[in-house]
Amino acid sequence: MPGKLKVRILAARDLPVMDRASDLADAFVEVKFGQETFKTEVCRKSLNPTWNSEWFKFEASDEELQDEPLHFRVMDYDTYSAHDAIGKVYIDLTPLLWKDGVTEISGWMPIYDTMHGMRGEINIVVKVDLFEDVSRFRQSSVGVQFFNSSRVPTCYNLIAVHGFVEELVVNDDPEYQWIDMIRTPRASNEARQRLFSKLSGELQRKIGIKVLEMDGNAVIGYWQCYDLEGESGIVVRGIGTVVSIQKSAPVASPLSTSPPKDMHKDSHSFEDQGDLGTSPVNKTPTPQPPSPTKCVSPFRYSSDSDLPAGGSPGTAGSSGSGGGISQKPTLTTKTAILPQSIDMLEYPFFTLTVFPPGFLIHVGGVVAARSVKLLDKIHNPDEPETRDAWWTEIRTEIRSHAAAMGCHAVVGYKETTSIYDEVILLSAMGTAAIVNMRAPLPPQPSSAGSGSAVLTVSLDRQEFQKEQQASGTPPTSEINLLDTTQTADSNSKCSIIHIPYNDSTLPFPVNLTKCQLCKKQKVPDVLFSTVEPPPELQYTGKCCCISARICRAKRKAQGENNASLISDALPFMEYELHRQIMNKLKLKGMNSLFGLRVQITIGEVLLVGTATATGTYMCALPSPAPLRLSGKSASGSADLMQSIQKKLQDVTARNKDVYDLHHTESMDPGPQDSPKTLSTSTEELVDASITASQKDTYVIEVDDVEDSATVAGLFEPHLPEGFYDCSTELVPGNLFPNKHLQMITMMKMQTVTEPIPKHFSPIFNDLVQAMCFKLRSMAPLCLCKLCFDVMLPEDDIIQVYLTASAVQVREVSTQQDSTPHKGTSAAGTRSSADAELMFTMEELTDPARELQKEQGPKHSTPNKGQKPVRLEKRIVLPPSQESMNWRPLVEITPLSTIPDGIIDRYLGNINIFCIRESTSVRECGGVSGFMHGCMSEVNAIIRSHVTALGGNALVAYTLIDCVLLDNPHKNQCQCLVNVCGDAVHVLYDGSGSSTDTPSPAHLSPRSAQPSPREVLTTAGDVRGVSPDRN
Repeated sequence: MPGKLKVRILAARDLPVMDRASDLADAFVEVKFGQETFKTEVCRKSLNPTWNSEWFKFEASDEELQDEPLHFRVMDYDTYSAHDAIGKVYIDLTPLLWKDGVTEISGWMPIYDTMHGMRGEINIVVKVDLFEDVSRFRQSSVGVQFFNSSRVPTCYNLIAVHGFVEELVVNDDPEYQWIDMIRTPRASNEARQRLFSKLSGELQRKIGIKVLEMDGNAVIGYWQCYDLEGESGIVVRGIGTVVSIQKSAPVASPLSTSPPKDMHKDSHSFEDQGDLGTSPVNKTPTPQPPSPTKCVSPFRYSSDSDLPAGGSPGTAGSSGSGGGISQKPTLTTKTAILPQSIDMLEYPFFTLTVFPPGFLIHVGGVVAARSVKLLDKIHNPDEPETRDAWWTEIRTEIRSHAAAMGCHAVVGYKETTSIYDEVILLSAMGTAAIVNMRAPLPPQPSSAGSGSAVLTVSLDRQEFQKEQQASGTPPTSEINLLDTTQTADSNSKCSIIHIPYNDSTLPFPVNLTKCQLCKKQKVPDVLFSTVEPPPELQYTGKCCCISARICRAKRKAQGENNASLISDALPFMEYELHRQIMNKLKLKGMNSLFGLRVQITIGEVLLVGTATATGTYMCALPSPAPLRLSGKSASGSADLMQSIQKKLQDVTARNKDVYDLHHTESMDPGPQDSPKTLSTSTEELVDASITASQKDTYVIEVDDVEDSATVAGLFEPHLPEGFYDCSTELVPGNLFPNKHLQMITMMKMQTVTEPIPKHFSPIFNDLVQAMCFKLRSMAPLCLCKLCFDVMLPEDDIIQVYLTASAVQVREVSTQQDSTPHKGTSAAGTRSSADAELMFTMEELTDPARELQKEQGPKHSTPNKGQKPVRLEKRIVLPPSQESMNWRPLVEITPLSTIPDGIIDRYLGNINIFCIRESTSVRECGGVSGFMHGCMSEVNAIIRSHVTALGGNALVAYTLIDCVLLDNPHKNQCQCLVNVCGDAVHVLYDGSGSSTDTPSPAHLSPRSAQPSPREVLTTAGDVRGVSPDRN
């Protein structure tokens, strides 16, 4: 599909002084696309030049339009020497290639230089005219949409879910080429930045071809990251979920509807199915199956084994091309596109975390796989075959873990890497589940008869067939995949967490009990998941963010010895993370975790592991058992053990008050099935007296100093009053999000003297407390999508990055509270004099007089020497309407939606990789000032790209990588930042909002700049800034 690219350069402003004699500049612009270059005229003696150039036209193929970025280079003209570079601008043309996308990119774009940062702005107009390709044998991925959001876009209808897609591309890193010996730092940084933009476009083009081969038209939950492997090169990886979607009318923001509290409401506030007219959940109740372990899914694998013998090598990520003729699917008709059966998928993985009603049938638990590899063992670093084989092993292991739990799919799937020197750690994580890929489709008439078939997984298929034969029902091996009425107990509010596996065949112990709602099926005592809290389930109380951190020392080693040390330490680190987060969950009085994210970072002498999730109390699960200490300690430490035990009880009781979980004590946990015993020594570790007095207890073993430090790490400080936090977008429980306030990015660098919890955990706690201090005037609020990222740039230096979204919330109570009504009546009885004031006057009462009233008349006589009390007036300034409705012209948020807004249009995916270097770090405020300026410039570039597309918000913002390299001896610092998100146009509630999105061509360039009050903490200190709303 060839096309014509048209570019026009209008003007520039705020350019730097390039000629010291005249304090002006002689600027001109080079426009480059592919191998063709155009130049504007030289505008003499001006810092705000105006060109109004003619249209520069480039003819290019669709591969070039997707792979190559449009490159603007602003130069200062010199007659007798080489022209001086002012800065560059890179434009991604992918949004212009969407079928229903924008028609042009126009507006003021920051001129960015890798050594000096932002150096003015340039006003440009870019258009693309595509021509229909008459060749049926030509493969083109133009028009495939990419969404970073891990949910179905709010203004689209979901037609079909097709499965998992992945790809990777490899290239040499210009930083490590031999020509670097004669290359300037600016040239090296610009070469890398241009290469990153090109590789990103190439990766999306190859993934788009795979999407069309799967009969899809979009990728949801798209995750793209760069692996900087040093001398081995640069690897750009991308994964996502292939779907077919169709544009629909805008709907209300899904985030504005929290998961229901207790049993008072049942919400399915997800994407509207529009013209399809489907009913997500059948209103007619279906009969309950005999056991969830016997009827688990409307699908099954075609063979008795869930994995092919010998493993499937697959063709993932090698070339991205497919055989046969690929035609773009047409979604103009009402006919639904039939997705593939899940048994036909090589990897039944889904990167979605929020699902349409009826898609998620059962949740098993978290599955993970990790592998340590050596980069110097790659035979051909320029080819992707070796990396493909590595990821194939990881994905095969993930699938086998899911099959062991009786599940045929993995949801909330994500892949990450950690690289240091020649060692790379590959990690994959997700939630084993049973899904119904036909759930988004309307019910179709069945051609296989009136009876609905029942499917099983391979683990208990023979046993199930025997039971069917004994009951007189013939076993069924094939079902009608279009019959959506056969989903078992789909109307139940607790069916999702019913165990999908047979508890007698699990290779690990698990505590099971009867469901607290239906009292029929079995559920686990706790539930871990990487997805968002399903709104179908019932929650109570308030949620909180639960984190576990661990830091381990490692001796210096090289090659295989280093890889062996890391491999040996990984199982113990994962066990310790699991133990910490489980203990903290019990201490909070909760029983489920959602949005679990585990990161393990490797360094030269340190190994750091972090786990973050949203803890909540689920009504269908049993109440958590209290924590008890046990261990063989010295006789002198008995008092210490007793004091710690008392502190555990006090903290648990306080947590029930803080998170409103007192009514959970009256719930009957029911009889629990004991887990299988691993060895006789495990039972001996539990004290007999504690076992006799408390049968339902969770025992913490304290036998040495390390265990004592672990117990001490459980007592973390609470957030200030009015603050809540969670690592998910949805806020489960009785908190209702009202308005998005701002996005926060913070960073802290610190030297780790000893890798123990006493010195390591405060790094994370101080970041959160500092954030709450800056946002104290906005309470009550919830820090949603709280995410920690850890980097180990040097031996004992740790960098912690924190991103979150501050959302204003209100507490939803089931009982009518009379206090607000009393306050309203009191306010209504104000005197007429106060009512006429522009501000309210609050009368203060004297404490001594109040005390006299309480003590009675006999104590009401004042002392003779007491001075008469004077009443004071305190001025309370009400917030102005303008400040309440104020919004930034471009709002940035890590959430997929905005609580008080409606996304009416998606404008494209934005993926930016910026490199910033400085040789005068101390002059610009040290590392802290350098990092603050770098992140502000990145946000300014994001805002300019969004406004140029005609949008006013960037959702699903993700800080993928942020690498800070510091050399204090040479006064140098370099920062590499990779961010991504979805540019959208949002309609906000109320017409009085001060945000009126202007035309991109007339937008003031300073409106795309970051606010000077932006919250950012860098390099270990808190910069004196007040919170901004973005």
